[in-house]
Amino acid sequence: MSTHINTAPASKKSFLPYIIIAAFLLFIGYIGMLVYGTMQSDVDLVSKDYYAKELAYNQRMQQLSHAQNLDQPIQIIAAQAAGQLVVQFPAELQKATGSVLFFRPSNVQLDFEVPLKLNADGLQHFSTDSLQKGLWRVQVLGKVGDKEYFQQQDITL
Repeated sequence: MSTHINTAPASKKSFLPYIIIAAFLLFIGYIGMLVYGTMQSDVDLVSKDYYAKELAYNQRMQQLSHAQNLDQPIQIIAAQAAGQLVVQFPAELQKATGSVLFFRPSNVQLDFEVPLKLNADGLQHFSTDSLQKGLWRVQVLGKVGDKEYFQQQDITL
């Protein structure tokens, strides 16, 4: 009777296939999370009707030109200590009608427009207490007769 003793060394199992599979699964999971995160982020365009606004570019340039040719410019003054923003029209435009747009580049939902209502001194005051801190783009559009005037200024509250 012969007994056979196995003297061959025990075979080592390789973990390399498991590592490759785990790395592949982690990569797939990372890509999935990246796609999910991208789909959840809200991307606001500068404005909803930006194509129409692009077509009105020449008209806007003419409005800017009218405003720049004034003897005294339309001024947008941020008086932060008083918590106010003041729009000042020159004396020649005291009868102006139009609007003031408060545009928040970082959040389209905070944008709002107010009709232009100048007092006897050609001023309109706005409280900045209700505005969120940060960058605001104030756009003033005024009209006297058949001429339109446009002024824009970035303010940081």
